[in-house]
Amino acid sequence: MNNRQTGRNTLSYWIRKLGASVFFLGYFPYGPGTVGSAVTVCALWYLDYRYQNLFTPEHLVFYWGAIMMLALVSIYLSSQSKEVFGSDDPGPVIIDEVVGQFVTFFMIPLSIRTLIAGFLLFRLFDIIKPFPVHHMEEMEGGVGITMDDVAAGVMANISLILILSGYHWVKSYL
Repeated sequence: MNNRQTGRNTLSYWIRKLGASVFFLGYFPYGPGTVGSAVTVCALWYLDYRYQNLFTPEHLVFYWGAIMMLALVSIYLSSQSKEVFGSDDPGPVIIDEVVGQFVTFFMIPLSIRTLIAGFLLFRLFDIIKPFPVHHMEEMEGGVGITMDDVAAGVMANISLILILSGYHWVKSYL
């Protein structure tokens, strides 16, 4: 038995595989990143519906803490992707999409419109990878896997804030 085969029998290997693929959703055959983003948006919608005060301004520090914890967990779980998944940035690793979507909705009032717009903006920036998203992807290991999605989430967040501000500005003049 070689080292790669014995590594598959460790608890750490299976925790990384399960967590990084978000309970194996990353193995969806078509667009696993989009699936991970969509599931995250649905989870945020559900949490906002179920716990209506969860995303209010007085809870922003908890939301920020959740983003930081998710980012650290994502970096950890995807840090050995070559050994666990066989490549440096494998398709089944979608926990980074979860982090990116959480970043997208930081300080955004959640509604069906903002959730759809944020989802589309995040996927756009994650797929086309403009500056600085592409440069973040070049970082080593789990940091690069996670930080390109964080950067895409920041760009989607800023875009969403500008769109909402523009909408409210135009609406105030009508």
